[in-house]
Amino acid sequence: MFNLEQSIGEWRRQMAAAGLKNGDLLDELENHLREDVERQTNSGAMAHQAFETAVARMGEAIALNQEYKKVAKTVGISARIKHSVLTIAGIPNDYLTASMNPSVPNTSIEPGWATYLKAVIFVGPAVFLWELALAFCVPKLKELSARAGGTPFPKFSRVNLGISDIISDNWIYLASAVVLGLVLLEWRARNWPRYRRAALGMTTFILNCLLLISLFLIICTGGIVAGTAIQFIK
Repeated sequence: MFNLEQSIGEWRRQMAAAGLKNGDLLDELENHLREDVERQTNSGAMAHQAFETAVARMGEAIALNQEYKKVAKTVGISARIKHSVLTIAGIPNDYLTASMNPSVPNTSIEPGWATYLKAVIFVGPAVFLWELALAFCVPKLKELSARAGGTPFPKFSRVNLGISDIISDNWIYLASAVVLGLVLLEWRARNWPRYRRAALGMTTFILNCLLLISLFLIICTGGIVAGTAIQFIK
């Protein structure tokens, strides 16, 4: 007499012997197999015929194993790329996944003080170098430009230095606005702690990029002014 449970057990052993040893995948395939058998028997098919048909539809174990490896390889590559991008941005992959899925309880929320401290540490060196360039390098460039006959800076440099001067002259007000905004988020936004680390990580990443671009433009300006000054002296 046909026994469905024994047949399914034998089917799983055959699948494992063929190389399909992933337990989660076998469980998922078994569920599909059982659902297929149930649909067929509800339609009037004999149990053993339904089982054989379901197994045939499922495909050979080796073919399934190869397909699974292809999918696993693709998923692995995508996961590594995603993890690398998020790491550069300061956003751990597992944290972001838990944060964006409200149905999964997030038990690993980082303390606020730790998140803010990390953000300051990550953005601090870029801010320090940028302020150092504005305080010491830019005045020297202006002096060198004046000695070279008052050669004006390139347009991109004037825009960069104009924005930099505005930020540098009003940094107290800007910092106060940021602090006030964060305080309001901590106080009034109930879901803020779940997204705090991701938001600050992305903000830190973008701010570092902008500061590096500004420093690069200052370096380019220095090269242009130096070249002009050399020609003027000759």
